[in-house]
Amino acid sequence: MPVPSADRMEEYARKGVELLLRSIGSAPEQRMARRLVKDFGGPASPSSGGMADGRGKKVLIVSPRDWAAHVQYEAVIGHALRFRGAEVSFLTCGGGLEICDRANTYEAPPMPCRSCSRYNAESIESHGFPMHTIRAGWELDDPGWPDLDLMPIDALKEAELDGLPLGRLVDIPLKWFLCAADITDDPLGGRTNRAFLRSARRIATGIAAVLDEAKPDLVLILNGLFLFEGIAWALCKERGIDVVTYERAFRQGTLVFHRGVPAGFYDFSAEWAEADRELTTSEEAELDAYLAARRKGSAFDQYWQFQERSFESGSGRIATLFTNLTWDTAVIDRDLAFDDIQEWIMAAINAFSERPQHHLIIRVHPSELHLPGKVTRDSLSGFIHRTFPRLPANVTVLEPDDLTSSYPLMDASDVGLVYTSTTGLELALGGTPVIVAGETHYRGKGFTVDVSSPVDFERALDEALADPTSLPVDVARARRYAHFFFFRAPIPAPGVVEPLPGLARLTIRTLEDLRPGADPSVDRICDGLLRGASFANPDTT
Repeated sequence: MPVPSADRMEEYARKGVELLLRSIGSAPEQRMARRLVKDFGGPASPSSGGMADGRGKKVLIVSPRDWAAHVQYEAVIGHALRFRGAEVSFLTCGGGLEICDRANTYEAPPMPCRSCSRYNAESIESHGFPMHTIRAGWELDDPGWPDLDLMPIDALKEAELDGLPLGRLVDIPLKWFLCAADITDDPLGGRTNRAFLRSARRIATGIAAVLDEAKPDLVLILNGLFLFEGIAWALCKERGIDVVTYERAFRQGTLVFHRGVPAGFYDFSAEWAEADRELTTSEEAELDAYLAARRKGSAFDQYWQFQERSFESGSGRIATLFTNLTWDTAVIDRDLAFDDIQEWIMAAINAFSERPQHHLIIRVHPSELHLPGKVTRDSLSGFIHRTFPRLPANVTVLEPDDLTSSYPLMDASDVGLVYTSTTGLELALGGTPVIVAGETHYRGKGFTVDVSSPVDFERALDEALADPTSLPVDVARARRYAHFFFFRAPIPAPGVVEPLPGLARLTIRTLEDLRPGADPSVDRICDGLLRGASFANPDTT
């Protein structure tokens, strides 16, 4: 494991201080929330608004964990909704679960229930919102689930509770918790899966009780694929309750919102037809500046420094395969051409073993090792070397501990192979043909080669290796999509910044800043939530 840098040690120290402040309800954002409410004369109410967009609408915001920035995003949005006539309440956990996705296997169990539930309760109360807890509902009726112990691990995914597919709903958070997608032979797999299902049963019981009591018209949840949120969404579907999901976007300080699909998929297919237009000169420059920042690693949180390295093509073509993390929500259940990402990698290596005149470089994602506290437990690097003890001479693996920058590698590539990685979009922006094997947000947008079967994959690969120009890339379309995806679809996060990952600060100075007409980004969020308007902004010209 890498030794933490001085900057990282300082970050840990600052977070330790804030953890102590949270334990007494005095984190900076909590103190600011109390001041905002006090200065306003109390929390905003439906009668203090200037518009009736949400008059009488009941909005429930699901906020189960002490992920500080998200708790504060949700509180700010809650104030703004109240100004527009909505009745807003929060649903949090309350603690006491055997396991959840607040932490991962390196941190838990036991779960940090005391600190987590305290932060949420103190924060929600600081903002003056009424609060429900999941725990209040499940403690009333909790007979347990002894039948789980009799089920083999490969049957747990089909576990149901009164028709609710809990086995499938816990699949993604379970794999996120274990930092691994292949759990059948994992010594922690069966035990952890059963623990998640027992917790899911309690969560479902508690959320159902709150939904039936509060009868919300709209529920706002994070991502849509996590443990509490996936269960809440499924229960809302049963009751016909409108659900909106949101998530961080790729540019720092921005969010995306979706109705009908998980925000974690970043799928703007429904909006793209209207959004596809020529870019202005200033938008072209804006995109170029952002792409340059991504190349330097300064456009997103990164815990390591890439090193430059040149790549020579020599004879034959260079194809580069970029992996994902196996347990990332961008990969799990996003399979199309292959059953899973491992099968795709095997197919690529076998294809190049039969095409020795060309070179395959596999770039294993550095986050397998370098994501703090989340080292991947079913490494694709390990999978490759177990499956191919002797790799073909024309296949090179850049290991996750190799911090070579991927950008010179992209520049040298004749063709890119991706599953769902955003690298595929960046390759297309550089004019390199990209063969996409998984379900990703830029698939089907007109600038990638999208394959749907192993036969399609091999056919497209042969075309690219014979003559990359036979698969021309519509770079102009890729640039139009990239600008929409990075700039116009996301919304600036309202009133909250993160000085460090995991910490939050409120930036609004008065609740008046959230009234209708005061902030276009807040208006855009509230119009989408209360009026059903599109959250995406297809045209800013």
